[in-house]
Amino acid sequence: MTQRAQPPLAAEPGADHGAAPDIQAAAAHRAGTAVRSVTDAIRDTHGALASKAFASARRSIGPVVTPVEFLHDHAARAAYGASAVALEGVAEAVGATAAKAAQAGRMSKFGRGTTRRASGVLAFVHGFNGDKMASSGRVPLSSPMSLRRSGERVPATPEGMAHAYPDATPQIVIFVHGFVGTEQMWKRRAHRDDDGRRLSYGRRLEAQGDWSALWVRYNTGLRIKSNGLELALLIEQIVDGWPVPVERVVLVGHSMGGLVASSALLQWPTSASWGPLVSDLITLGTPYHGSPIEQGANYLAEWFSGHGSTKWLGDVIQFRSEGIKDLRPGNLFLADTRGAMPDAAEWRRMLEPQMVVRHLAIAGVLTKDPHTRLGGIIGDGIVPRASARGGADNDLSRSTMMGAMSHNDLVNDPRVYEVIADVLGVQA
Repeated sequence: MTQRAQPPLAAEPGADHGAAPDIQAAAAHRAGTAVRSVTDAIRDTHGALASKAFASARRSIGPVVTPVEFLHDHAARAAYGASAVALEGVAEAVGATAAKAAQAGRMSKFGRGTTRRASGVLAFVHGFNGDKMASSGRVPLSSPMSLRRSGERVPATPEGMAHAYPDATPQIVIFVHGFVGTEQMWKRRAHRDDDGRRLSYGRRLEAQGDWSALWVRYNTGLRIKSNGLELALLIEQIVDGWPVPVERVVLVGHSMGGLVASSALLQWPTSASWGPLVSDLITLGTPYHGSPIEQGANYLAEWFSGHGSTKWLGDVIQFRSEGIKDLRPGNLFLADTRGAMPDAAEWRRMLEPQMVVRHLAIAGVLTKDPHTRLGGIIGDGIVPRASARGGADNDLSRSTMMGAMSHNDLVNDPRVYEVIADVLGVQA
């Protein structure tokens, strides 16, 4: 059954012109703070190196060096102070301009709200700095997890969903994007239908089966546990307000989105009505055993921070968001990132007392033969094969591997769609 396209549903949160000054100020404030932090780190490193150099010169040629050191320190403080003010001013101006464009400066093909390009830029910023934006005392350019359709926010209310889904079905499939992404990622390299809409997995399922596809957008810089709880609460709103009684729910998560979906299932409150309705979780390239890239970044940050001359670089790397840091162990719900993610068998045991959910983990492998040793190491180019598979195969948890498949290919590929359609009972 095909869902009909609807007119714009709602502007972005805070997208009215009256709120624009506060949001521009927030963006400018965050940009300025980031620049100031980097400038201060470089200044401190310069000072440490200069002190060593002058100390060495003093041992060689005596106290005559002291006046030169005094003049150098005075000039350096003045230069760094002026540079910081100037760069912070530029950053604030750029931030305010970007916020203004994202808020009201452009019209998207879907109506009011941010354009796809502006949304993509904000998603990238969220990924690396979204936790700080969300916790800022000012109005942030960060909104809670939301339901999306055709690029527009759909209020998770009976009225909002009835308007967006006039052909709502009892079976819903919810797509959760990955790091620094939006729901638009599911349209990557997609063919178009007769109405010109790009065909994602969800659109195909609606056209070929009795399913309603839903997409969410969230701040990927937040802790995975926090996003998991937000997703659990959003699903509850969806099920409670859906136009028709819900009979089945399936979650599909790409990369970090799979961790968020898994975390939502683990945090499902026993009083909620939606838990028993979830039949399947399908994850695509999800780093259940952690991301080597984040593990490497953490190692470099600690190494650089341990040396005076490179401490500034360690500080810059450490500035990344808590959402990124959670990818190091594949953290679903721990209070911090020091613990290791339980393997799939342990995760399954933790989940079983609450609900029975089948889990299919799809792992992409760059090599044509997904079973090669090299393929196991490089995986899909981002996530190793074993990490994406989750580590266990049994009646409720199984995995499949696909050769010649990159990490981003997983979001829209005919072979992946066939597997998803099979799980959902749709003739692909």
